[in-house]
Amino acid sequence: MAVELGGDNGGARGWVGGLLGVVSAALLGAAIRWAHHWGLAADLIVIGWALSTMAAVAVSVWSLRTSETARSLAKLGVSLAGVSLLALCLAGLLYAAGINAAGACGGG
Repeated sequence: MAVELGGDNGGARGWVGGLLGVVSAALLGAAIRWAHHWGLAADLIVIGWALSTMAAVAVSVWSLRTSETARSLAKLGVSLAGVSLLALCLAGLLYAAGINAAGACGGG
């Protein structure tokens, strides 16, 4: 696909935002699966999850604000990143209530 300088790439931004939202949701699942493990793999999963969630929000909102193309994919990116943010809030609330969700399995 050729990209013209100064042209509208909102469709590409929408696709990227949606893809980043899917990656965020997949890494959220991996983070939950690996929550009781401690080490480099778990750290990399959480770092990837955080970066993909922030990128999904940024790119998807940018696409929604500046383009009319691929809006459904951009909305998907925002929605899936929102699921990740809600999971983060829930984990924080559980931790504040004295529940260690990551420690339920007893460790790695």
